[in-house]
Amino acid sequence: YGFFRQQDAALQERAVTITAAEVNWLTDTWQKRWNRPPTPEERDGLIDQYLREVILSREALAMGLDQNDTVIRRRLAQKLEFLSQDLLRPKPPSEGELRAYFETNIERYQPPDLITLTHVFFDPDKRGDTTLEDAETVKAKLIALKEPPQDVRSFGDPFMLQSYYPERSEAELTKLFGSGFARPVFELAPQQWHGPVLSGYGVHLVYVHDRQEADPPIFSEVEKQIRQDWENDKRDQLNEQFVANLVARYDVTIEEEPVEEPSPEAEVQVQ
Repeated sequence: YGFFRQQDAALQERAVTITAAEVNWLTDTWQKRWNRPPTPEERDGLIDQYLREVILSREALAMGLDQNDTVIRRRLAQKLEFLSQDLLRPKPPSEGELRAYFETNIERYQPPDLITLTHVFFDPDKRGDTTLEDAETVKAKLIALKEPPQDVRSFGDPFMLQSYYPERSEAELTKLFGSGFARPVFELAPQQWHGPVLSGYGVHLVYVHDRQEADPPIFSEVEKQIRQDWENDKRDQLNEQFVANLVARYDVTIEEEPVEEPSPEAEVQVQ
């Protein structure tokens, strides 16, 4: 009985069945990629490749090649996390829960302040050590004009981007000029020329036309986004609890190398 049982188990381990659902999945994947169904030869090739992967993966597992493999370990952990995220769905929140979440995270939904500005660029690569001095000289001329002139570009050096930026947020200006430019610009008083202001490109004179402070967010206008954020955060909490429960089922021991205490003779030499 033991002999035949082992034989049956060996035969079962060596039996490979590629189901109709798997074949359909292979052909559907091909069609999505190439926008056409595979030819009979291509379909046979897909099946042969899939069969090759199945058998090689079985042999690799039998040889223990999955053991102590960082890539496989991380991939399996990711798959279990993805599975848990799909299964752990939070109950729909009540309006009270959503409003409480909104009040706690109201800064997420605060629209940004907007600024409208004109700038004049001075190229340090072209002007060298006189860049800041030249900017101060031009600044005095622009202040005397009171309003930014139509040919404002002619007061400085050629610049690859715009000279005028209407209603831009700090985040948008950061993408264009860097945070070293955007952050101080939002602190400048309107209706004045300021500078020099530095950016990754060089030196700028900046005229702030207007700064619009955004109104506080209204719950009804962002309710859809609030609901989505609440569900995402709740799903993350449930997933963290799921992992914590799994960890609690194990007896974890972390071995560390013993720390050698320095000998008195060594301490004397160090001193």
